[in-house]
Amino acid sequence: MAIAVKTIRQRVATAVSAADFTESSAPYGVFPRDPSSVLHKRFAVGCPRTSPIASRQKAAEGVLCRTDVLVSFAHRIKPKDQITSYDDSLDAEAAIVAAVMADTGTLTELQLSYNGATSRAVDPSGEWFTGEVSFSSLHILALS
Repeated sequence: MAIAVKTIRQRVATAVSAADFTESSAPYGVFPRDPSSVLHKRFAVGCPRTSPIASRQKAAEGVLCRTDVLVSFAHRIKPKDQITSYDDSLDAEAAIVAAVMADTGTLTELQLSYNGATSRAVDPSGEWFTGEVSFSSLHILALS
């Protein structure tokens, strides 16, 4: 069964929301560059790339593809206990990974893989930890 890229993005966003995070109203490319989008336990999901991995492409069958899925998130660093807050941010990252990789029984034809944490940074003011976690999805993309 074919799966649209937006369905993959929505499935991942739903999983992250279940891990006690709130989806940002800013889209993936803007979050967290826009300072107003950065709030504690906010996130954005983007799918920057979809690539065919099979040479056989038929309109009636679709094409086997790999879609990159990136989750950017923010976590507040408390000024009086920054090391503990940093560790809490790493725990939050682990919660995102566990939530996305959990088998929910929905979209069984969606195969997700964890690719790692692509970035972890504390902003220059020391107030925010921002991170990005990478996944990939192996799926059939409809061509018609």
